[in-house]
Amino acid sequence: SWVKNCGMLVQSFLVKGAAVSAVANRFGSLHPASLDALVLMSLGMDHMGLVDIVQKNKEINCPVFLTETYGILGYDEEQARNIELMEKGRGSEYGFAGGSGGEGCLAIGYSGDGVVAGCDANFPAEASSMMVIADQSGSWAKVRDQAPVHYGGITKMTWKLTPEGDLEEVPYFWIAETSNDPVGVSAFKEDPGGATRSLLSKVPTGSKTTGAVGLFPCFTRGVNLYGKEDVEPIAVASAFNEDARVYGMFAHGELGPTSFADYVDSPNKTPCTQHSMTSILSIHTEAK
Repeated sequence: SWVKNCGMLVQSFLVKGAAVSAVANRFGSLHPASLDALVLMSLGMDHMGLVDIVQKNKEINCPVFLTETYGILGYDEEQARNIELMEKGRGSEYGFAGGSGGEGCLAIGYSGDGVVAGCDANFPAEASSMMVIADQSGSWAKVRDQAPVHYGGITKMTWKLTPEGDLEEVPYFWIAETSNDPVGVSAFKEDPGGATRSLLSKVPTGSKTTGAVGLFPCFTRGVNLYGKEDVEPIAVASAFNEDARVYGMFAHGELGPTSFADYVDSPNKTPCTQHSMTSILSIHTEAK
């Protein structure tokens, strides 16, 4: 049976390839009737095809956002591990080898009484943290100081799905946590496994990790930094005692705390900024 989480439950899956039908076949794993927000991160997929499968699923009745990315990270059921896909050649403009290419979609479902989603600067006063996905217009930089601790990145384009089934371009969107379930947030440049273990060591008493972990690396990382793929998603997931599912995207400007590396469970104004050549980490928890 499915019991709706009273805080914020984050579930995700990654589908490789261009077949939109493969995404449709996996929606059931997100318990769509219980969703309070849905984010689709595309890497070269048919946007209107994704919209079509959302509209055909009559159980989905929540805010839906879409972004076209430089690359995605998530759990691949076929390989039974966390992987990454980066746009072909991405990073070569800065002298790196460039991404290996591929197509796919990462679907992230949010459920629980603590979930609030939006695409304007009316941030919930009770929000303790939020994921932010912003376009390249610079609009997020103008409002970020009003936002709580956040994690995410700069992407290619961002849209919201209207009730009429159209994609309306927006400069950014966010998914906020307004319950008391702490979210751990940090930024790192080295040792992804060590950075994850460090943040895991700070999980507050009375909380436990859910296995959902956000990862938002600069696109100059990944294969461009390590010479092979999947290094960071594997290292991050391996730091957990339980199975962990990574979700996230490659960014062209990573959004996260300036120096903070800890958990937040109440509104605060910890400084955040747009990083470069960095990875942003977020670890979700729930009450024991």
